[in-house]
Amino acid sequence: MTGNNQKYNDSIRKAEKQGNTIALHTYTHDYATVYSSTEAYFNDLQQISDMVKQITGKAPKYIRFPGGSSNMVSANYSHGIMSKLDSMVHERGYEYFDWNCSSGDAASNSVPAQTIVDNSTNCNYDQIMLLFHDSSPKTSTVEALPAIIENYKSRGYVFKAISDDTPIFHHGVNN
Repeated sequence: MTGNNQKYNDSIRKAEKQGNTIALHTYTHDYATVYSSTEAYFNDLQQISDMVKQITGKAPKYIRFPGGSSNMVSANYSHGIMSKLDSMVHERGYEYFDWNCSSGDAASNSVPAQTIVDNSTNCNYDQIMLLFHDSSPKTSTVEALPAIIENYKSRGYVFKAISDDTPIFHHGVNN
């Protein structure tokens, strides 16, 4: 969750009430802001945490770093920040998740739905953490979801909300 598109905050409340996990991304999702320093990162994270707590009544503890923990873009703003954040988020009671399969929908706002289906269903792990993006211009992601869900269900997978029992997917930290 980010602080963007707050007009949809009722959907966040509804998703949480349906048993989904609401996790934090950052408030601004602006790399130059969030990765300028560890203090800037946690200020931004606190802002989105406060917003989610106001919506759901719960303080989230799961996060995903913009670009993932292995991102190198952060080095443009603060050398070594991801190595620091890797331990600091845990010290502050958060757990972060990366992914082991990507839908490829981050490539552009117009990735064809079939490409997203193909990318997303090409994963053959026992447990999968699949990366999607839900910004408003990514309509083909929403279009692709029913086929992706059906594919995994037909292969015996089950979908679960992130919890303390979820296997932790971490990339190697590169900065």
